[in-house]
Amino acid sequence: MRTKRIIAAIGGLGLFLTACGAGSKDDSAQDYSFPELPQAVADPVRQPSDLPMPWAQPGDVFHEVVASGLRGKTIDMANTDGETTARCPADLVLKDGAEAVCVSTFEGLEVEWDVIVGPASDAHGRPVQWSAEPRKGILTLDGAANQVYNDYSGPDLVRCSNIPKAVLVPMLGISGHSCQTVVDGKGGKPMPIEVGLVYPKLQCRHRTLEACVG
Repeated sequence: MRTKRIIAAIGGLGLFLTACGAGSKDDSAQDYSFPELPQAVADPVRQPSDLPMPWAQPGDVFHEVVASGLRGKTIDMANTDGETTARCPADLVLKDGAEAVCVSTFEGLEVEWDVIVGPASDAHGRPVQWSAEPRKGILTLDGAANQVYNDYSGPDLVRCSNIPKAVLVPMLGISGHSCQTVVDGKGGKPMPIEVGLVYPKLQCRHRTLEACVG
Protein backbone atom coordinates (compact mmCIF):
# COMPACT_ATOMS: atom_id res chain seq x y z
CA MET A 1 0.00 0.00 0.00
CA ARG A 2 2.84 2.35 0.92
CA THR A 3 4.45 1.66 -2.50
CA LYS A 4 1.24 2.63 -4.26
CA ARG A 5 1.05 5.89 -2.31
CA ILE A 6 4.65 6.75 -3.28
CA ILE A 7 3.97 6.04 -6.95
CA ALA A 8 0.83 8.15 -6.82
CA ALA A 9 2.72 11.01 -5.20
CA ILE A 10 5.46 10.86 -7.83
CA GLY A 11 2.85 10.82 -10.58
CA GLY A 12 1.09 13.84 -9.08
CA LEU A 13 4.41 15.69 -8.84
CA GLY A 14 5.10 14.88 -12.49
CA LEU A 15 1.72 16.28 -13.54
CA PHE A 16 2.36 19.42 -11.46
CA LEU A 17 5.76 19.99 -13.04
CA THR A 18 4.36 19.35 -16.52
CA ALA A 19 1.59 21.88 -15.95
CA CYS A 20 4.08 24.45 -14.70
CA GLY A 21 6.33 23.86 -17.69
CA ALA A 22 3.44 24.27 -20.13
CA GLY A 23 2.37 27.49 -18.45
CA SER A 24 5.88 28.91 -18.62
CA LYS A 25 6.14 28.06 -22.30
CA ASP A 26 2.81 29.75 -23.08
CA ASP A 27 3.83 32.83 -21.10
CA SER A 28 7.16 33.13 -22.91
CA ALA A 29 5.43 32.81 -26.32
CA GLN A 30 3.35 35.88 -25.47
CA ASP A 31 6.29 37.81 -24.02
CA TYR A 32 7.20 39.95 -27.00
CA SER A 33 7.11 43.61 -27.90
CA PHE A 34 9.11 45.22 -30.68
CA PRO A 35 9.36 48.91 -31.64
CA GLU A 36 6.53 49.94 -33.94
CA LEU A 37 7.20 50.70 -37.59
CA PRO A 38 6.14 54.20 -38.74
CA GLN A 39 3.42 53.40 -41.30
CA ALA A 40 -0.05 52.29 -40.10
CA VAL A 41 -2.24 50.37 -42.59
CA ALA A 42 -5.73 49.72 -41.23
CA ASP A 43 -7.81 48.91 -44.32
CA PRO A 44 -5.72 47.98 -47.38
CA VAL A 45 -7.34 47.70 -50.81
CA ARG A 46 -7.94 44.04 -51.60
CA GLN A 47 -6.95 42.23 -54.78
CA PRO A 48 -9.83 41.44 -57.17
CA SER A 49 -10.97 37.84 -56.80
CA ASP A 50 -11.92 37.20 -60.44
CA LEU A 51 -8.61 37.58 -62.29
CA PRO A 52 -8.75 35.69 -65.59
CA MET A 53 -6.00 33.64 -67.17
CA PRO A 54 -7.20 33.92 -70.77
CA TRP A 55 -7.00 30.87 -72.99
CA ALA A 56 -6.66 31.63 -76.70
CA GLN A 57 -9.55 30.32 -78.79
CA PRO A 58 -9.60 29.93 -82.58
CA GLY A 59 -9.82 33.38 -84.12
CA ASP A 60 -8.41 35.19 -81.07
CA VAL A 61 -5.49 37.58 -81.49
CA PHE A 62 -2.86 35.75 -79.45
CA HIS A 63 -0.70 38.70 -78.41
CA GLU A 64 -3.81 40.40 -77.01
CA VAL A 65 -4.69 37.24 -75.06
CA VAL A 66 -1.21 37.18 -73.52
CA ALA A 67 -1.39 40.88 -72.68
CA SER A 68 -4.68 40.31 -70.89
CA GLY A 69 -3.11 37.47 -68.92
CA LEU A 70 -0.14 39.65 -67.98
CA ARG A 71 -2.48 42.23 -66.51
CA GLY A 72 -3.78 39.50 -64.22
CA LYS A 73 -0.25 38.36 -63.34
CA THR A 74 0.70 41.94 -62.49
CA ILE A 75 -2.27 42.29 -60.13
CA ASP A 76 -1.32 38.93 -58.59
CA MET A 77 2.19 40.18 -57.90
CA ALA A 78 1.01 43.53 -56.50
CA ASN A 79 -1.55 41.72 -54.28
CA THR A 80 -3.91 44.68 -54.52
CA ASP A 81 -6.02 46.50 -57.09
CA GLY A 82 -4.64 49.32 -59.22
CA GLU A 83 -4.45 50.76 -62.72
CA THR A 84 -2.83 48.07 -64.86
CA THR A 85 -1.94 47.82 -68.55
CA ALA A 86 0.02 45.35 -70.70
CA ARG A 87 1.20 45.05 -74.28
CA CYS A 88 2.99 42.41 -76.36
CA PRO A 89 4.56 42.51 -79.84
CA ALA A 90 1.99 41.97 -82.58
CA ASP A 91 4.09 39.16 -84.09
CA LEU A 92 3.75 36.95 -80.98
CA VAL A 93 1.79 33.91 -82.18
CA LEU A 94 0.49 30.68 -80.65
CA LYS A 95 3.39 28.44 -81.67
CA ASP A 96 5.45 26.27 -79.32
CA GLY A 97 8.81 27.87 -78.68
CA ALA A 98 7.83 31.38 -79.73
CA GLU A 99 9.33 34.05 -77.48
CA ALA A 100 8.77 37.74 -76.84
CA VAL A 101 9.37 40.49 -74.33
CA CYS A 102 6.10 42.02 -73.16
CA VAL A 103 5.56 45.00 -70.87
CA SER A 104 3.00 45.52 -68.12
CA THR A 105 2.43 48.56 -65.92
CA PHE A 106 0.99 48.98 -62.44
CA GLU A 107 0.20 52.54 -61.39
CA GLY A 108 2.69 53.72 -64.01
CA LEU A 109 5.56 51.37 -63.05
CA GLU A 110 6.81 49.27 -65.99
CA VAL A 111 7.82 45.61 -65.76
CA GLU A 112 9.27 43.63 -68.65
CA TRP A 113 8.24 39.97 -68.95
CA ASP A 114 10.07 37.19 -70.82
CA VAL A 115 7.27 35.23 -72.47
CA ILE A 116 7.67 31.70 -73.88
CA VAL A 117 4.83 29.98 -75.73
CA GLY A 118 4.19 26.32 -74.94
CA PRO A 119 2.27 24.11 -72.46
CA ALA A 120 2.98 25.05 -68.85
CA SER A 121 1.35 25.63 -65.47
CA ASP A 122 0.83 29.04 -63.91
CA ALA A 123 1.58 30.01 -60.31
CA HIS A 124 -1.81 28.64 -59.24
CA GLY A 125 -1.19 25.26 -60.90
CA ARG A 126 -3.58 25.88 -63.80
CA PRO A 127 -2.65 24.71 -67.31
CA VAL A 128 -1.72 27.57 -69.62
CA GLN A 129 -0.51 28.01 -73.20
CA TRP A 130 2.43 30.24 -72.30
CA SER A 131 4.64 31.19 -69.37
CA ALA A 132 6.16 34.52 -68.35
CA GLU A 133 8.89 35.62 -65.94
CA PRO A 134 9.15 39.26 -64.81
CA ARG A 135 12.53 40.97 -64.83
CA LYS A 136 11.50 43.09 -61.83
CA GLY A 137 8.99 42.74 -59.03
CA ILE A 138 6.34 45.18 -57.85
CA LEU A 139 5.89 45.74 -54.12
CA THR A 140 2.84 47.69 -52.96
CA LEU A 141 1.96 49.02 -49.53
CA ASP A 142 -1.59 47.63 -49.65
CA GLY A 143 -0.38 44.30 -51.05
CA ALA A 144 2.16 43.85 -48.27
CA ALA A 145 -0.40 44.74 -45.59
CA ASN A 146 -2.97 42.41 -47.19
CA GLN A 147 -0.54 39.53 -46.83
CA VAL A 148 0.09 40.24 -43.16
CA TYR A 149 -3.67 40.34 -42.47
CA ASN A 150 -4.05 37.08 -44.44
CA ASP A 151 -1.19 35.26 -42.69
CA TYR A 152 -1.91 36.26 -39.08
CA SER A 153 -5.01 35.89 -36.94
CA GLY A 154 -6.86 39.16 -36.53
CA PRO A 155 -4.17 41.77 -35.80
CA ASP A 156 -5.57 45.07 -34.56
CA LEU A 157 -3.33 46.88 -37.03
CA VAL A 158 -0.51 46.33 -39.53
CA ARG A 159 2.45 48.69 -39.58
CA CYS A 160 5.10 48.91 -42.32
CA SER A 161 8.44 50.60 -43.00
CA ASN A 162 7.37 53.53 -45.19
CA ILE A 163 6.63 51.41 -48.28
CA PRO A 164 5.59 53.57 -51.26
CA LYS A 165 2.17 53.00 -52.80
CA ALA A 166 4.03 50.92 -55.43
CA VAL A 167 7.75 50.42 -56.04
CA LEU A 168 9.95 48.24 -58.28
CA VAL A 169 12.12 45.72 -56.39
CA PRO A 170 14.23 42.66 -57.28
CA MET A 171 12.25 39.46 -57.81
CA LEU A 172 12.65 36.69 -55.21
CA GLY A 173 14.98 38.75 -53.07
CA ILE A 174 14.56 40.77 -49.89
CA SER A 175 12.98 44.09 -50.86
CA GLY A 176 14.49 46.22 -48.09
CA HIS A 177 11.02 46.78 -46.60
CA SER A 178 9.20 45.10 -43.72
CA CYS A 179 5.82 44.96 -41.94
CA GLN A 180 4.60 43.85 -38.50
CA THR A 181 1.39 43.05 -36.64
CA VAL A 182 0.13 45.08 -33.69
CA VAL A 183 -2.05 43.23 -31.14
CA ASP A 184 -3.21 44.76 -27.85
CA GLY A 185 -0.69 47.55 -28.29
CA LYS A 186 2.26 45.17 -28.78
CA GLY A 187 4.26 45.25 -31.99
CA GLY A 188 5.36 41.94 -33.46
CA LYS A 189 8.82 41.49 -34.90
CA PRO A 190 9.14 43.35 -38.24
CA MET A 191 9.13 40.83 -41.10
CA PRO A 192 11.33 41.43 -44.18
CA ILE A 193 9.31 41.18 -47.41
CA GLU A 194 10.21 39.22 -50.53
CA VAL A 195 8.21 39.75 -53.73
CA GLY A 196 6.96 36.64 -55.51
CA LEU A 197 4.91 35.92 -58.62
CA VAL A 198 1.67 35.60 -56.69
CA TYR A 199 1.98 37.63 -53.47
CA PRO A 200 4.60 39.03 -51.09
CA LYS A 201 6.39 36.53 -48.85
CA LEU A 202 6.90 37.45 -45.17
CA GLN A 203 10.16 36.27 -43.61
CA CYS A 204 9.71 35.02 -40.02
CA ARG A 205 11.58 32.26 -38.17
CA HIS A 206 9.32 31.96 -35.12
CA ARG A 207 5.69 32.99 -34.95
CA THR A 208 2.49 32.64 -33.01
CA LEU A 209 -1.00 32.81 -34.52
CA GLU A 210 -1.00 36.58 -34.13
CA ALA A 211 2.60 37.79 -34.54
CA CYS A 212 6.15 37.11 -35.62
CA VAL A 213 8.08 36.83 -32.34
CA GLY A 214 11.61 35.90 -33.35
